[in-house]
Amino acid sequence: MTKKTDAIDLTKIKNIQAVNKTEPGFEDRVVRVAEQKKAKEGKFNFSAAELIPLPSGGRLYTSVTTDTDILKGFIRMRPMTIKEEEILSTSRFAKTGSTTRMIIDRCLDSEIDAKDILLYDSNFLLFYLRKISYGDEYQFPLTCGNPVCEKKFDHKINISQLQFETLPEDFEEPIVVELPKSKYTVKIILPRLYHSEEIYMRNMNRKKRSDEEDKRLVDNIIVTTVEIIDSEGKTITRGDWEDFLNSLPAMDRAELTKATSYTTGVDKLQDVACPYCGSDFSGTIPIGPEFFRF
Repeated sequence: MTKKTDAIDLTKIKNIQAVNKTEPGFEDRVVRVAEQKKAKEGKFNFSAAELIPLPSGGRLYTSVTTDTDILKGFIRMRPMTIKEEEILSTSRFAKTGSTTRMIIDRCLDSEIDAKDILLYDSNFLLFYLRKISYGDEYQFPLTCGNPVCEKKFDHKINISQLQFETLPEDFEEPIVVELPKSKYTVKIILPRLYHSEEIYMRNMNRKKRSDEEDKRLVDNIIVTTVEIIDSEGKTITRGDWEDFLNSLPAMDRAELTKATSYTTGVDKLQDVACPYCGSDFSGTIPIGPEFFRF
């Protein structure tokens, strides 16, 4: 028997007056997210949600939420439970790229759909979620990069002390990239969590051959592209985007990569030296199977 849910009272949704100023369908999105949030409320609740800063400042979420916390640059999340640990151990979710989205969605206490969260923000949120769920201290193994040494050692960090970059105050979407060689213009946005699953589906829908190239680089650009315009101002049809990107000169591909390479740097290892040989260690903090563990 299906459980009947109470109707959502639109007058109680934060900043609902902004709904009328947005594109068609936005009100339905707000109601759906509010219903999902209510459905996640269980009988037992052992921990309060924490207010977490968004490296993006929340400026790119105006078209997907009316949540005032998010629009001010903060998001509310609850610590993980055994349900989220079960998601981590389900291999089929990891293969589709949906694991991060599902975990964040389960722990969200703000009125936004997890799929709309920027990858720029999600990496930072994973670290913060680890902190509020399992503690601030995280220990992980590293291997010295010095070919003479190559010894393994454990390194420990405090997540609360990690530094991160924020998006520039004047950042806007779409990002308009004028390609220097072909003279085409590409309008592109930063990737969201749902783009990872789009890339997976694009790859699955191709006929697999042993000699087929890895097309993830092109896929990453395609799923975040809004428009492509030639030198005469004519818009290129979406069906031609893959051929266009595959034909781009290296100079143009590099310009596209440069224009969209925004990262918080929160996972960057800093001031790490091998305890055996003293060599400086560079790289990123690993987020492996043991990341969400004591």
